[in-house]
Amino acid sequence: MDIQLLEKFKNQLVRLKGFLMDRVKNLQKVPEFGNDVDSGDEETDETEEFGTQLSIAQNYKEKLADIDTALDKIKKHKYGICERCGKPISKDVLEAAPESKFCKECKKSTNN
Repeated sequence: MDIQLLEKFKNQLVRLKGFLMDRVKNLQKVPEFGNDVDSGDEETDETEEFGTQLSIAQNYKEKLADIDTALDKIKKHKYGICERCGKPISKDVLEAAPESKFCKECKKSTNN
């Protein structure tokens, strides 16, 4: 992979990491439920919403771990290599998801 393309993916990963870190931080804030308890349904809805926020935050954390792995691979000159078959990951796959661990063929076989 040429240096300019590698730098492009690195910059995308760094920007995405910053964005996701901000989102996780905001999603993990405990909402102010207030002290006016009008109904149990309202509290249930607020609690459910917070649970959903935490679930989304967890998904973002998993993606952050993938991004950190990809950035580490860039440092070690191993970026863009499929973890399953060892073949290069195509540019179109990396453009869609620069943190990809697998090539297109291996992604297909993983999803089946």
